[in-house]
Amino acid sequence: MTFSKDELKRMMKSLGIVGESEAIIDVFKRVLSIASSDSIVMLQGESGVGKELFAEAIHKLSKRANGPFIKINCAAIPETLLESELFGHEKGAFTGATKRKLGLFELANKGSLFLDEIGEIPLLTQVKLLRVIEEKKIVRVGGTEYIPVDARLILATNKDLFQEVKKGNFREDLFFRINVVSIYIPPLRERREDIIPLLYHFVDVFSKRENKKILKIEDEYIEFLMNYPFPGNVRELSNFIERGVLLSEDGVLRLETIHEYALHVPYSFTKKTTLPTYLSSDYEDYIPEKEKILHFLKIFNFNISKAAAALGMHRNTLMRKMKKYNIQKNLVGQHRYKL
Repeated sequence: MTFSKDELKRMMKSLGIVGESEAIIDVFKRVLSIASSDSIVMLQGESGVGKELFAEAIHKLSKRANGPFIKINCAAIPETLLESELFGHEKGAFTGATKRKLGLFELANKGSLFLDEIGEIPLLTQVKLLRVIEEKKIVRVGGTEYIPVDARLILATNKDLFQEVKKGNFREDLFFRINVVSIYIPPLRERREDIIPLLYHFVDVFSKRENKKILKIEDEYIEFLMNYPFPGNVRELSNFIERGVLLSEDGVLRLETIHEYALHVPYSFTKKTTLPTYLSSDYEDYIPEKEKILHFLKIFNFNISKAAAALGMHRNTLMRKMKKYNIQKNLVGQHRYKL
């Protein structure tokens, strides 16, 4: 089934996926194409790109949507406890095992099990995981009974598992067994058109959470975000904005709330001019289209391609709207940017 770009965006929004770039829309198309299957899915990408969000989207779009969605970060569980978490244990299996415990495979029965950081699983546990995948049965730690399980596996890693196989850190047989469908989620620096939509999304989320009204965002704040390489990806952007909302006492997001925490600062922060106004909620309805266009043209020094990307539209569309609103380069500086 083919969907229009607008339909895809509406579906993404309903699943909590925010983005305007072709790259993220292509990822979502791939998700749609495999969601109804029971095949193992491998989500690849750097830390912070949103792998968990896409894993949950796959589950919600699948025929298992009414079943549980169970998740675990394999890197966060000590090696000695990981098997118990995954497969469960019987009473008395080890010191402290005072009662039977069901593992995540059993808890995820008829649903989906999301194993994040799959590359961190110890080799011995990898052997047992391979057996469970092949036989669709688990044996609890300290037990002897084979228990059928029916959970769709969704995996994620920020490592190159093929290279990990070469290094001897990941079993080759397990790698080939789980490498069925692979979806790569590009880093935020490769889909900069998503920065502005994510900015407004997170401002809205955190301002509501903190019961604060954000009335303005410095132009330099936006310019910084559009040029920053985001080594921490969407998670880092979220942290920037959460910090800005928390520290704002006058309804303004200011650049100085970012600079002391940024890992890779592309330019000096000596200039601190507070410029145009943005609202965090109902932005699309509240700010007239002409004002938004003028604003982004000014930010990007009338670079139409960059302004169009930030506005989430094709450059030809932006040029048509500029003609419609009689926006000319020599007139931009004369406009006042007020709501």
